[in-house]
Amino acid sequence: MRKSALHPTLRGSAVPVPGHSGCYAVVPPPVPATLPVNSPLFPLAQREIQVLSDAVEAVPTYANLLMHMLNRREAVDSSQIEGTHTQFDGLLLHELEKGTPDAVTDSDAEQTLNYVRAYTLGIAQVRKRGQHALDTTLIRKMHRQLMSGDSRAAPGQFRGVQNFIGGLKIEDARFIPPPPSEVPRLMTDLDRLIRYEADPESHYDIGVLSRAPIVHAYFEAIHPFVDGNGRIGRLLFPLMFVCDGGHPIYLATFLKRRQREYYDALHEVQMQLRWSSWVELFLECTVASCRHTVYLLRELQIVAERWQERLAARRTRKHATAWRVADLLLGQPVVTVTSLVERLKVTFPSANAAVAVLVEMDILRPQGQQRRNRAFHAHEVMNLLYTGIDAVLDDVATLRNYRVASGP
Repeated sequence: MRKSALHPTLRGSAVPVPGHSGCYAVVPPPVPATLPVNSPLFPLAQREIQVLSDAVEAVPTYANLLMHMLNRREAVDSSQIEGTHTQFDGLLLHELEKGTPDAVTDSDAEQTLNYVRAYTLGIAQVRKRGQHALDTTLIRKMHRQLMSGDSRAAPGQFRGVQNFIGGLKIEDARFIPPPPSEVPRLMTDLDRLIRYEADPESHYDIGVLSRAPIVHAYFEAIHPFVDGNGRIGRLLFPLMFVCDGGHPIYLATFLKRRQREYYDALHEVQMQLRWSSWVELFLECTVASCRHTVYLLRELQIVAERWQERLAARRTRKHATAWRVADLLLGQPVVTVTSLVERLKVTFPSANAAVAVLVEMDILRPQGQQRRNRAFHAHEVMNLLYTGIDAVLDDVATLRNYRVASGP
């Protein structure tokens, strides 16, 4: 990374990296109060957030089931951006078997499950304490949970070493974040924007659609931890939307589909203070996520109704365990008989018979892994979660390209 490649403002604040001639760490300027760019996608994003809110509040039971799955899909895709390989069904099975005699050691799946735990910790505090909960203290707690078991990552602690992004050695780095001595000050500065609350006596308000892309770009530029920065940075998105009074909006799945564009857009901010590409991508992914979630909510109800009709046509008794398992599968599409016994508080024979009925109806299918406690998956629900993601992203990108996003 050449100093000459930096924006003049950043050249002035860049500092030499001790022991590495020609290497400069980039110290970001003060966090801007507002985005230095506007986009016709802003009003569209605001509208789609409201559409999502209306859809969620209309069917809260289905929405809760869906959000449970979307959180885990987010954990899988955000972790895969960083190089893990655990798939959605693998995470669900690992979570089911954790702490049981059937558990299998899988460090990849455990890392991904730690993402779920970190989010769970964060969302519990945000819902309990509101906007003020989402501060650097909570961020460090989430990092401690995310990197649990990896002492090299100094879980929960701001880094005390110089890190770099890209390349095998610092001399070949694509970007060098600020020195460790600057991290506490920079995070305190960023903390003010993360916890921003509008003055009720003022007409001026910095909405979450303006703050979230700033927070993410600066967080990644500061790179405050030894490891786990990308995952924590993406965890902040749904938490900030909830802090703003809305529902969680998960962006990692959509950013992963645009991963090269995502990295390049952040790099433009970090190196040249050019915001346009990153803001456009953030808004595209926000719109796409809202639309896809509304689509999933509708489709999940259709699946539920179809299963109910088929169970009724089979003359399955309403109180039979099969009905209860079918309801459960709408939010937990991977199960084992043992997990059903525990979750539904039924006997093993009852759970086993219900699974047999649902396998016969092709609502459940046995998984390929030959484990002692066999797993089954609801393939319709599993397939649904990843259906249409590219299409909705392409649709939103077209709106941006033709600059009609702010139309009626």
